[in-house]
Amino acid sequence: MVDEQPLLVFVQSRLNPDADDLFTEYLAKSRSVMEEYGIEVIASGAGIEHPQAHDVWPRNSLLRYPSFDAFQRYLTDPRSSELRAIRERAYAANRVSMFTPLSPDPRNVAMRAFQHFCTGLASGQWEPFLAMLSDDFSFWFPRGKYKGLNVGKDRAREFFTYVSSVFSEGLSVTLDRVVGSGSTYIFEFRDEGKLRGQPYANRVALALDVRGRQICAYREYFGLDV
Repeated sequence: MVDEQPLLVFVQSRLNPDADDLFTEYLAKSRSVMEEYGIEVIASGAGIEHPQAHDVWPRNSLLRYPSFDAFQRYLTDPRSSELRAIRERAYAANRVSMFTPLSPDPRNVAMRAFQHFCTGLASGQWEPFLAMLSDDFSFWFPRGKYKGLNVGKDRAREFFTYVSSVFSEGLSVTLDRVVGSGSTYIFEFRDEGKLRGQPYANRVALALDVRGRQICAYREYFGLDV
């Protein structure tokens, strides 16, 4: 699955005199179509006079599309043609600027995923970590019923639920170091707790592969201290 960047669209406009009714109609009819395509209004407001401003537009809105593909599909939807016809009568002028956010730093994505991973170990709350996994996520584990390569988010959910059932009181984590570059980052850490009621201490090397804002692979290696 390709991790598509969201698209931000900045719309600036001036209304025609006495066009408030048309503008209200445009907003009412566009709302349901925008919701269908996952388009969010991030901010909306009036332009502000400033000595360094080249031009001041009375109406300004920042929209977030889930992807450029969603933007294109929205524009080619037959309902958009009807909306454009209303907009052209309502607006005296408008202009649109498009840009995409900077690509995320893979190290920051890996660090955030590791923080969610630690939360899962401590509390059994795995949803934030699972939400960062790609649809084709795979993980490798060195022993037990999950030994070897495992594929899919459902398999991952099953695995981490099992981990929390074995360590029902949770595990505390001490991070020793992080190394990596490009799309792969390795976390060396120690975890402690109780394994089915018995003292447990472990040293772990955990490798995370990053793709965009998601984790697409996980490999774990460990040696028991207790």
